[in-house]
Amino acid sequence: MQSYRLYAGAYTDGKPGDGVYFLDFDADGLRAAQVCGGVVNTSYVLPEGGRLYAVEEVDRAASVLEFEPAAGTSFRRWAVPGSGLCHIASNGPFLYASGYAGGTLTGLRKSDGAVCSFLRHEGHSVHPLRQTQAHVHSALPTPDGRRLLVADLGMDRLFQYEIGPGGALEPRGAQPWTAVPPGQGPRHFAFHPNGAWLYLAAELKRSLFVYRNAPAGLALTAAYTLRRDGDPADSLAADVHVTPDGNFVYASVRGADCLYCFRILERGSRLEKAGRFSSGGCCPRSFDISPDGLYIAVANQMPGSVTVFPRDTRTGASAGGLCEMGALSRRHFRIRRFRRHEKEPSVLAGGP
Repeated sequence: MQSYRLYAGAYTDGKPGDGVYFLDFDADGLRAAQVCGGVVNTSYVLPEGGRLYAVEEVDRAASVLEFEPAAGTSFRRWAVPGSGLCHIASNGPFLYASGYAGGTLTGLRKSDGAVCSFLRHEGHSVHPLRQTQAHVHSALPTPDGRRLLVADLGMDRLFQYEIGPGGALEPRGAQPWTAVPPGQGPRHFAFHPNGAWLYLAAELKRSLFVYRNAPAGLALTAAYTLRRDGDPADSLAADVHVTPDGNFVYASVRGADCLYCFRILERGSRLEKAGRFSSGGCCPRSFDISPDGLYIAVANQMPGSVTVFPRDTRTGASAGGLCEMGALSRRHFRIRRFRRHEKEPSVLAGGP
């Protein structure tokens, strides 16, 4: 069996504590390899090459962390503008951190943490509690690296920015943003491997939207529900990922505590429901798919656990959990990304 490395982050009750975990998964199960202390509410982690980046989610402050896993658990901390960081993305020599609480987007250089861009969204939408102001929830570069797309849950918009020299961001003139249907609350999105389609998980009304990504801009082409009769009324959609082969897309729902699976048809433009599977716990805030497509790792937030499921690559079906690791933090835990190394343990990454 291939061996995998999982990186994950955890909330620490707002004070320094054990917030980043290096986990190993192989034929012997799932176990902690190293634990990084002295971090605060590590809400998202992103492995890239020999580095691991993370953001700390605290009010009225923001910081980005850089680890070198091969060198141990020491890290650099960069203070940046923003508030309530919840996501970080990479594009070449730059990082972009999303700030939910402040509606901010901060760009910084990987080399030294210097800020290269800072934006603050202003606006709101229709939900009386969750959309009274801007809430930037995630950002990803387009596959060609020329634009940065930004999901703002509070404004029901998917923004587009041109990435300029030095990492600076400018609104895309032809289409600075595209509207998401009112009250949906766009949270996370993922691109199809062919780059022509993206799939957006809307948190508040539990929907999955399909957008065409073309040179002319983004166009909404289809919508699918992530709801079923009998689900708790306060259920919320969370994470979304496409399988490496581009044949399936999965989305998690908290409250209903499940993963939806859709088969991707017509090169990405159309979806067909392929199943709904238990998350193995409560509040699947995030999950990831192994680079070989054989496993799904789900982080269930409230019990603070990660469960690894086998996956049928032909049907998309997920069976009972192979192994689980719990009690990783006193409060929350979530996983983020699954990667593989050829000569070292494969890598699966996460956040709280």
